[in-house]
Amino acid sequence: MPNAFEARATTLRPPARSSVVVNSSANQDSFAKPFMQSENDSLGDTLQAREPSVPARRLGSIPQTTRQNLKQSMGDGANFGAMVGLGESYLPAFALALGLGETSAGLVASLPVVAGGGMQLVSLRAMRWLGTEQRWVVLCASIQALAFLPLVIAALSGFIGLPGLLLVASIYWGAGLASGPAWNTWMETVVPSQIRAGYFSNRTRLQQLATLIAFVGGGALLQTAQNQGWLLTGFASIFLLAAIFRSISAACLALHRTNPRLTSRQSSTGDSRRLTTSAAASGATSSTQGISKSGKRLLVYLVAVQACVQVSGPFFAPYMLKQLGMDYYQFVFLVAVAFLSRVLALAMWTRIASHFGASTLLWIGAIGLVPLSAMWTVSANIWWLMIAQFFSGIAWAAYELGFFLLFFETLPANQRTKLLTLYNFANTLAMFAGATLGAVLLNSLGCTLNAYLVLFGLSSCGRAVALILLLRADLKPVPIRTLAVRVLGIRPATATLDVPILPSLLRIRAKANGRE
Repeated sequence: MPNAFEARATTLRPPARSSVVVNSSANQDSFAKPFMQSENDSLGDTLQAREPSVPARRLGSIPQTTRQNLKQSMGDGANFGAMVGLGESYLPAFALALGLGETSAGLVASLPVVAGGGMQLVSLRAMRWLGTEQRWVVLCASIQALAFLPLVIAALSGFIGLPGLLLVASIYWGAGLASGPAWNTWMETVVPSQIRAGYFSNRTRLQQLATLIAFVGGGALLQTAQNQGWLLTGFASIFLLAAIFRSISAACLALHRTNPRLTSRQSSTGDSRRLTTSAAASGATSSTQGISKSGKRLLVYLVAVQACVQVSGPFFAPYMLKQLGMDYYQFVFLVAVAFLSRVLALAMWTRIASHFGASTLLWIGAIGLVPLSAMWTVSANIWWLMIAQFFSGIAWAAYELGFFLLFFETLPANQRTKLLTLYNFANTLAMFAGATLGAVLLNSLGCTLNAYLVLFGLSSCGRAVALILLLRADLKPVPIRTLAVRVLGIRPATATLDVPILPSLLRIRAKANGRE
C-alpha cells in the first residue's frame, strides 16, 4: 500500500550543463504516504530518468571527497537492503513460531508502523538538537540495528509476549522513519544534481538485489532450521545478521564527509526562492487558496483505500503459513513473484503515464486493486496464487506510480508541511482502524479458514466502494516525473512498503496530447 514519504517544497529540475552542483539542499517537508519513509532508498522500484547519461568529463569534475561519499552511500544502501530482507519482513512468521497466534502475527506487521510514524513529527526538532542531519541519521540507524538484539534474545530463549514484540517492532520503525526527513535533505548535499537520476537508479537496483537475495536466503535458512528442529535458532540467526548489516550501514553513513553547517546555511538563504520557483513550476495553488477541492477528495480516497487494504493486508502471512500450511520456500516464492512483477511493470507504466497521463494510470491501478484480495478466496492452489501475486505486483505498481505523480502536484508547495502532516495523521488513523477491524473480525470468527476468506472479500468490497470517492475527484493533468522508489519492507499482500526518493524527481516531456 502507499506509504508515508517526505516531500520537499521544491521542484527538482534537470540542472544546467555547465556545472556540477554538489551541495544543493532544499527546504524539507514531511511528505506523507501511508507508510512513512526511512532514511534509506532501500529496494524499491526505480523509474529511470529519460535523459542521456552523464558525460565522463562531468563525472570527472566531481571532487574526490564526494566520490567517496557516493561509494559509502552505495554501501549503506546495499546493507540496508539486506537488513530489510532478513529482518522485519519475517516478524509475522516469528510471532507464529513463538505461538503468539495468528491475530498477533497480523498486528505485528501493521501496528508498529503506525506507532513509528509519529516519530517523524519530532525528527526535525531532534535534528536541531544534534546540530546536523548526519548525526541524527547515524543515531537512528544505530538504534534500528540495536532493536534486533532483543529479538535475538527472544528467539534463543523461546519467549516474548505480544506487548514486548510490538514495542521492539515500534522502536525499529520509529528509528527508521524518524530519520527520513533528515536523510532526504542530507542526500541533496551529498549527490551532485547532474547525476542524481542515474545514481539513485543504480543505488536502488543494488538495494533491490540485496533485499531479494537476503529475503530468499532467510527463507531457505528458516526452512532448513525447521527441518532440523531448530527453527527459533534460525530466527535468532537471521535477526543477528540483520543487526550486523544495519550496523555496517550505520558505519557507512558515519563515514560520509560533509560540511556540517552547509544545510542550515543553504536553508536560510534559498528557501524563499525555491518555494516560489516550485509553486510556479508545478502550477501549485497559491498560499491564500490552500489545497483544492479535487485535491481533498483525492486524499480522502487514498486514506479510505488504505483502511480497506489494512483490513486484510496484515493477515496474509498467517493465512499462508498457518491456514494453508505453506513451508518457507512456498511463502518466499509467492512474495518474490509479486515483488519481481511489480519492479518489472514499472517501466511499462511509466511509458503509459507519459502517453495517457497520471490520472489514467491511477484509475488503472485503482480498478486493478479491487479484486486482488478476493482472488485468494477462489483457490488455495499455489499456481493460482502465483497468478494472483503476479497481477498484484502489476496493479500495485500502476496505483502507486499514479499516486506519487498526482499526490506530489496536488498540495500547494508552500503549505506542504502543514497539509502533509495532517494527511499523514489521517492516514495513520486509517491504518490503525483497518488493522484493528481486521483483527477483531478475525478473532471473533475464530481464526478459521472461512474467517480469512471473509476478510479478503470485505477488503475487495471496500476498495470497490472507495472508487466512488475517486470518481468525485476531478483529477487535473500534472507533469510526468521520473523517480526512484525505496522499499522499506516486504509484504505478501502489497509486495512492498515503499516511498519515493524525492531528490530523484525529474520532469519529463509528456506525450499525452500536451495535456501533462
